[in-house]
Amino acid sequence: MRQRQVDKRRAILDAAAPIFGEQGYERASVDAIAAAAGVSKPTIYSYFGGKVTLFRESVADSALTQNADVLRVIQRLDLRPGSWRASLYELGTRLVDCQRTACSRYLARMIAAESGRDPEIYRTVREKATGPILEALAGRLAMLGNAGLLRVPDPVLAARQFLALIGAELPELTEHGSREVPDEAVRRAVDAGVCTFLRAHGGAESEQARPG
Repeated sequence: MRQRQVDKRRAILDAAAPIFGEQGYERASVDAIAAAAGVSKPTIYSYFGGKVTLFRESVADSALTQNADVLRVIQRLDLRPGSWRASLYELGTRLVDCQRTACSRYLARMIAAESGRDPEIYRTVREKATGPILEALAGRLAMLGNAGLLRVPDPVLAARQFLALIGAELPELTEHGSREVPDEAVRRAVDAGVCTFLRAHGGAESEQARPG
């Protein structure tokens, strides 16, 4: 019985994310979500109480999904002296790839469209995704700083700058996520961001172009 309850809740959240992401809170209907999830409308109300709570739970679930993917990527950053620089470029590409997933696009649309209406949305994403990601990235950059490979007096600020720089060109390239862009173009944009980061936080050797 318990497993069936979990499965229904999962089905509802899986159906809700793309509908909210594509249509926004106001236009998305509980009827459409119920149909997509293969459950009745009363079932949604029994699990979530109403559309507001379902929307917040959907955002939190999407944030957790994105968080898990990004944290795995960050933990793969190679800290060895002979490998860290190439790994940092690869990290930039992989982090941006995480942002280009369907889940991340839905999440970005929901945050942009609905945070003004419901500030709790922004707080949820900050708690579930942004905060842990910054902490994890700052920790890895601090390790590179402690090894003398980077200059990072403020690891959290450095992490914010890294994330900002690798995504700096993406809004224009993708027309705010509305246009598909070749992977090579995205990679060049990310590489430019990593190179700028290394100029600010590394030595002369760090400023070289991406290895390989």
